[in-house]
Amino acid sequence: MESKIKAAGVLRRTACAAFVVAGLACGAGAFAQDFPTKGPVRLIVGFAPGGGTDAIARALNTRMGEVLKQTVIVENRAGAGGTLAADHVAKAAPDGYTVLFTLNNHSINQALYPKLPYDTERDFRGVTLIGSLPQAFAAHPQAKANTIQEFLQLGGKADPKQRVYANGGTGSPGHFAAAYLELISGTEFTHVPYKGAGPAITDVIGGQVPYILSTLTGLLPHIKSGKLKAIALTSAERSPLLPNVPTIAESGFPGYDMDSWMGIFVPRATPPHIVKALNDAMLEALKQPAVRERVESQAGRLQPGTGEELDKIVAEDIKRYTKVVKERGVKAE
Repeated sequence: MESKIKAAGVLRRTACAAFVVAGLACGAGAFAQDFPTKGPVRLIVGFAPGGGTDAIARALNTRMGEVLKQTVIVENRAGAGGTLAADHVAKAAPDGYTVLFTLNNHSINQALYPKLPYDTERDFRGVTLIGSLPQAFAAHPQAKANTIQEFLQLGGKADPKQRVYANGGTGSPGHFAAAYLELISGTEFTHVPYKGAGPAITDVIGGQVPYILSTLTGLLPHIKSGKLKAIALTSAERSPLLPNVPTIAESGFPGYDMDSWMGIFVPRATPPHIVKALNDAMLEALKQPAVRERVESQAGRLQPGTGEELDKIVAEDIKRYTKVVKERGVKAE
């Protein structure tokens, strides 16, 4: 690309020739100056308005807009586990005006669905790793197990009906966190999928299902009130919000880390200078106390990283989730 730009400069200086290569270079230069002045940037969120993820996105869009000096609009395209939003961004013009805000379901979907209308690694480019949302394994207060090891020993390995847990649906981060634990522990569970974390939490509180694995965001208020008991966290480290609750890694499975990461992506063909502009704006936004407070209010952690780091995490996750799908026989609903 640099050689093309230099060649275009020579042509302009010598003969102002209207060669195609010169025109392309001129266009790229003008494009760099234009972004983001042509209109609002749309932050596409694959979740419904009002949820924890949406709340974080709406804190980020305000601060990003201030840095970019352009309006940043949150647009919710909920459905199909985030694939509707991802497909929309994958097919958008690679001009920086359509940006995907998503969680690790972005990797899960590539492993789970055999015929996605896009390819997660081929069609997307990471812009910024934002942070993580820990998940928690929790239970009804009267459930027998108080530790992960006690849960795994319920009924012996031959009786998965004693190890019944709920989550927000097949293919949800909670489902894959549990399936990965099954894989590395050599133990089977009975999975009760719900259409969203809300109904699952309600039934566990009501005693219809004894255990649940879901994002800490939704579980924390009920853990604090005593309606649920926290057994373990899926993160690599303990949460300052629940300092006495161990991680699954501490509970006999070193290296276990199944948090839900948060990140933003653009179409793969988006020019590097636009990716940098978006990354700079996002990193600046993440420094703001209001953004940190919003993330922490959802039990999340800010862990800013580069687009390259995010792409590496996506690739590693796809390999891990694909192994879970194959070896645990996980199928999309």
